[in-house]
Amino acid sequence: MSNTLRIISGTLGSRRIKTLRNTNLKPTPEKLREKIFSWLMSDINDAKCLDLFAGSGSLGIEAISNGADFCTFVEQNPNLYKNLKENISTLCLEEKTKLHRTRAEDFVRRFKDVPYDIIFFDPPYKRDYYSNFFEIFLSKLCKKGSIIYVEQSVHDKVLENDSLQNLKNSKIGEAQGSLFIKK
Repeated sequence: MSNTLRIISGTLGSRRIKTLRNTNLKPTPEKLREKIFSWLMSDINDAKCLDLFAGSGSLGIEAISNGADFCTFVEQNPNLYKNLKENISTLCLEEKTKLHRTRAEDFVRRFKDVPYDIIFFDPPYKRDYYSNFFEIFLSKLCKKGSIIYVEQSVHDKVLENDSLQNLKNSKIGEAQGSLFIKK
């Protein structure tokens, strides 16, 4: 069974993408996505982005809609990956995207490309991706000045890391979003 999400702004604003019902999938609330992209407005143009734990792809698609040059999507679940691929195809975004059906850990371990400008880090709330994995992620995929959006449960303490400067935070519903820049 699927639902839809609305792209909030940019060239694809008001278009809808499909999202599947899955216990690990928790799409970023519309009001929080609106806030995130108002925060990123001055940094998104021509950015190279990564949507790690992509799910439906709403964050990466919203980034492209708002002027990002390219977005890499990483999704492990085969059903979510298939849905993501359909969303990309429906919106004719194949030339601005690359999709990887793999675990986030494997993608990070194998990564040898140029670091990203903006990264959306929105893992399942029930798993701890904020200790050892997060350090590896920061060292391999980020450069000084990379912007990282981290989404957590409102019940979790806002992420703290010596390599990051916290720029902004917001809580909407069960989601807590934080924007960081790598020092």
